[in-house]
Order: sequence, then C-alpha cells, then structure tokens
Amino acid sequence: MKKSKLFIARGEELNQEVTGQKGRGEELTTAMLNHFDRFHSLSEIYDRDIEETLLIEELDNIKNPKQLNFERGLVTFSPSSASKCERELFYKANREEKDEQAMFPYQRRWVRNGSAVHAAVQKDLLLAEVHLKNPAFTVEKMPDGSAAWEHNLKDVKQFEHGGVRFQIFGMMDGILRYKDGSRIGFEFKTKSTTLGAIGNYKMKDAQDSHKQQAIAYSLLFGIDEFIFVYESLAKDGWTKGAEAKPDMRAFYFKPNENQKIELLDKFARVTVKVQSEDLPSPEYDKCLFCPFKEKCEQDGE
Repeated sequence: MKKSKLFIARGEELNQEVTGQKGRGEELTTAMLNHFDRFHSLSEIYDRDIEETLLIEELDNIKNPKQLNFERGLVTFSPSSASKCERELFYKANREEKDEQAMFPYQRRWVRNGSAVHAAVQKDLLLAEVHLKNPAFTVEKMPDGSAAWEHNLKDVKQFEHGGVRFQIFGMMDGILRYKDGSRIGFEFKTKSTTLGAIGNYKMKDAQDSHKQQAIAYSLLFGIDEFIFVYESLAKDGWTKGAEAKPDMRAFYFKPNENQKIELLDKFARVTVKVQSEDLPSPEYDKCLFCPFKEKCEQDGE
C-alpha cells in the first residue's frame, strides 16, 4: 500500500523540525559551555559596580518585595510542581498539613552548597558580559535595569483552559540574550555526588522534571528556547589539568505546543478535582520527595 503524499510530506516536515532543533541545540549548548570556559580562564575579577548592583538588588528584594497580580480564589500552580503527582498538587492546593521533614546536617550543607554556587553563577554571567570580548550571552534586563532573574522576574499569570480557570506563579533562574538577539531561558542545576552524575553514561539529556518546569516557564514568561546547565560540585583531581573530566553539561530544549497543552490539561484536571473535592489517584513513582506521604497513606487508593 502506497503512503499518501500528505503522510510523506508530514514526515519530511517533522524530520526537518527535529534536524533543525538538533542543529540549533548544538549551537547554543556549545556556545554556552564555551562562554563559561572562556570566562573561567580569566584571572579572578573584582568589579565593584557589579558587586554593588547585586547587593542593592538583594536589599531591595527584602525591603520592597514585588507586588504581583494574584487572583484570589484561583488554584495556583508553580513551575517546579509541573511534574508532580496530581494528588500532591491536590493536597497543596487544599493547604493540607505537610509531613515533618527531618534533614540531616550533611543534607543541609548539600542544599547550602548548591545555593551558594547558584549565586556565584549569576555573578559570573554579569561579569562575563562586561569582561569577555564578544560574549556569546548577556543577561536580559528588566525595565528598571535589574537582571532578569529570580525575584526580579517572578510573576503570576491567569489561564483559562478547557473552561477552567487557574493561575501559574513562579520565578526562573534567568533570561539570557544570545548574540543573535534571541531570548533564551537559562536554568542552572547542580549535582553533588560524583562527576559521573553528569557524565555521558548517566546523563543523556536534561531531566524530564526540569523539562516540565521549562514548559511552565514558557507559558508564564513567553520563552521559546531553554538551556539547562548542570554543574557537578565534585571535580576531577586538581593536577589533571587539560585531561580533567568535564564538570559542566548543557542541554537544549524547545517546548512544543502539544507539550504546553498537555501541561495545561493537567493543571485544569487538578483544578476540577479541587473544586469538586474529588481526590486524584496516587502516582507511586513520584513519592520520593512528596511532603504529603502520611496524608496520602491515610487516604489510600
């Protein structure tokens, strides 16, 4: 049986789309890693203007928190919860009491180290755009001139999907401008165990949960392209020099319309469950970091 011309044309169109994304992804991820390597090849830089800017922004975020257009009564979702179990989202929307989360001292230091490196990378990006010749990326600026990231960037947006209204609230690691002028969503993640955690064998692509997060960011901030940078806090031997194993990986992701619709479908489905007090079924493969394990066990299937 011969395939229709429409089927063949659609197949060629999809192939071109995938090929195009692969080429674009390789360009951006290579440029991103080179950007960091070029910057970290420079001698240590102290830039008083940037140091002052970061301190002023931090103080302003404490004293003058951004006022957002929340709509009372709407179920609110966050990008970080995009991949969560629907029952967990249901509990969160109903403000159920969370389990007591006991953390060991080493786990708190684990979280502290990741947060510290995250802040250092943001400063690196600001320094790089000033001190690198022809930087591949610059940090997008807000209308007031502040860097487009985290508290400066956080926002809330209302959606109506499938006859259901809800809102998405969140802040992302940053928005960068590539040298061709395009806006790139930047997400930075740390791995704290071993170098192998970001190696080619264990890490083939960005984590699915991080991609789901980016889909929500795309809906909230109107960003079409994302780069995920993973840095291992464990490094190769100091004396390895040029032979040291890579401690950073970068991945490209461009959410498509179907992925956006699927996420909106999920949020709408949970919203209906909340409004009708209809408990969703549990997803047992997503229990590890759920803060409602005790409540879920009490409620059963």
